[in-house]
Amino acid sequence: MIKYKLLTLLIFVLCSGSIAAQTGKITGFVTDSEGEPLPGVSIVIEGTVQGAASTADGYYQILNVDPGVYTLRASFIGFATVLIENVEVNTDLTTRQDFVMSEQTIEGEEIVVTAEQPVVRKDVSSSQANISTDDIKALPVASLTSVIGLQAGVEGLSIRGSGSDEVAFNLNGFTLRSGRDNSPFTGVSLTSVQSVQVQTGGFNAEYGNLRSGLVNVTSKEGSADRYTIDGIVRITPPQSKNVGQRVNDPNSYWLRPYLDDDVAWTGTDNGAWDTYTQESHPQFQGWNAYSQSLLADDDPSNDLTPEAAQQAFLWQHRKDFVINNPDYEIDLTVGGPVPGISEKLGDLRFSSSLRQTQTMYLVPLSEDRYQQTTFQTRLTSNVGDGMKLSIDGLYSKET
Repeated sequence: MIKYKLLTLLIFVLCSGSIAAQTGKITGFVTDSEGEPLPGVSIVIEGTVQGAASTADGYYQILNVDPGVYTLRASFIGFATVLIENVEVNTDLTTRQDFVMSEQTIEGEEIVVTAEQPVVRKDVSSSQANISTDDIKALPVASLTSVIGLQAGVEGLSIRGSGSDEVAFNLNGFTLRSGRDNSPFTGVSLTSVQSVQVQTGGFNAEYGNLRSGLVNVTSKEGSADRYTIDGIVRITPPQSKNVGQRVNDPNSYWLRPYLDDDVAWTGTDNGAWDTYTQESHPQFQGWNAYSQSLLADDDPSNDLTPEAAQQAFLWQHRKDFVINNPDYEIDLTVGGPVPGISEKLGDLRFSSSLRQTQTMYLVPLSEDRYQQTTFQTRLTSNVGDGMKLSIDGLYSKET
């Protein structure tokens, strides 16, 4: 039976500070070579429209920065421009990056510095792992669940031994959870993921209704000036999923007591089998005794001869268990500017993903396979200085 599961169809607005749990911030001080604060210095994140100016005491902060690794540029008239590379921003954390600028009277080359990550982060109160896109690409996995399961203290979606229903799973600040059993939904496209943060304790005050762990996932935004496509395709050819006998082999554990002529008619304890063989198979009284029990009741409509009873059993177990279709995973993400209207609507850009998986059952039931199809899309527009609008949608179908 086909089951439709509309996990979520959400529209939400991300303006300045609206969902801080899915972004980080960059702060620091700007000073000259003698340690004096420099006001009015322009600090910009390269390749974006985000930035800030230092205050009278040299302090600056850039809010709502998507997780990732960036290059910062500090410029001020009369001072050499400073570039700091590899500045890492993580979800819900503050990255401290100071600038020291050198005074000069003529134009010269810019100064390039590589940022160093602190050994201890002062704003981290929990045990957490931050996984970037580059980290995910280096892993031999094709699903988000596998990425999470490789972290310390995590087994599958069980964190520190607790059930998955005690774990919160957030995508772009929105909780994805099954209303039936409270389990998290993780069928998100892996190629759409920008960063993953796994927390295993010490949650901040804004999080609630969880006990063992928290997973924050941030999806990619489309680029405003180019189109990109990422994909993962894995196909396993049709093949048997068990070792040894087929499930419906006449000599299998489930069928031999009912089909072996040595015991099928008079029972498995008639002496034809040795003790070991009897203990290795289900007990069965035999088709003769089964037929007699049907004839002895007061319902003539169920009367069967021993041969007819065995034929009815064979008809009920007539399924062909041969697997003729492959298992596969298809994960694709396409992003870029929206054609025709991008520049008119604040560099409107999109990132759309499709993930479909198929797993054939070892033993066919009413269906012979499990399929899951997930479609998600994200539209982003710059609506003002330091402000952007994002619309996210997710639809999933399970059969």
